[in-house]
Amino acid sequence: MDWFDWLSLFAGLGLIGYLLDREIYFYEGVHLGPRLQAWLYDRWSKKYDEGKRESQLRDAEMLAGPLLKLLEKTPEPFILDFATGTGRLSYALTGQPGFNGHIIALDLSQGMLVRAAEKLSRASTDLDTPATARPAGRVEFLRHRTLPLPFPNAAFDAVCALEVLELFPNMDEALAELSRVLAPGGVLLTSRGTEASGRRAKVKSKLDFGLMLTKHDFETFEIIPWWKFFDRVIAIRNGASEPAGRKRLQDVLQCSTCGQIQWERSVGAMKCLNCGNVLSVTGEGIVLN
Repeated sequence: MDWFDWLSLFAGLGLIGYLLDREIYFYEGVHLGPRLQAWLYDRWSKKYDEGKRESQLRDAEMLAGPLLKLLEKTPEPFILDFATGTGRLSYALTGQPGFNGHIIALDLSQGMLVRAAEKLSRASTDLDTPATARPAGRVEFLRHRTLPLPFPNAAFDAVCALEVLELFPNMDEALAELSRVLAPGGVLLTSRGTEASGRRAKVKSKLDFGLMLTKHDFETFEIIPWWKFFDRVIAIRNGASEPAGRKRLQDVLQCSTCGQIQWERSVGAMKCLNCGNVLSVTGEGIVLN
């Protein structure tokens, strides 16, 4: 090889390295497929909260409090915490005085869900936490890697999806699915990536984000500053419906084999009574769908 061939080789390797760095650390592996993306999040899970501490200090004020204010007429709100990560929102919600709802915390990464389960478990055993604010039994964990979501239409009183819409190749598809599983009159708590995030291809202006919400059956919404890289978005789905009532995961999880909702739960497993499909349940209580 002459000097030009070597130069071309190093330039090519440099370009590949740059693209991989952008894909893995900037777009968080979104174009690599759900299994590889989940593996990346598993690796990041132990230190994931370190970069979020500043914004998490305001989770009760900016996220949990406003959401529960809108759900005050729903005595036992049934909430989907989509892409829960290490459980920051579930942790904030269960720490609110008087919270009497039930949360399904869903993520594609088992490693992230392990951290979430550990975080909520510590809060449940912390003697400094008031008994009324302990999350034990109020949160169930589900690993699910792809859309569509494994729930029937209008299953939840509230759906939360923070810092995640920008990671989907098609943001419209994700928002449509979140709207589908949210009951009419229910609350969507999500976020808009800001221009400061640097993800220019994925940043939607407030006007365009509002138009996207309207397209997917949300006309009442609020977009306000949250932290540097994200705005907080709260939207109400058009219509009205009765509250979901006291439900658990086994009451809404559609079997991936037969589509039915008929589960028998035992230690370490959930079994579909219609087709016999068995889902493993980890020692932390994470259902592996």
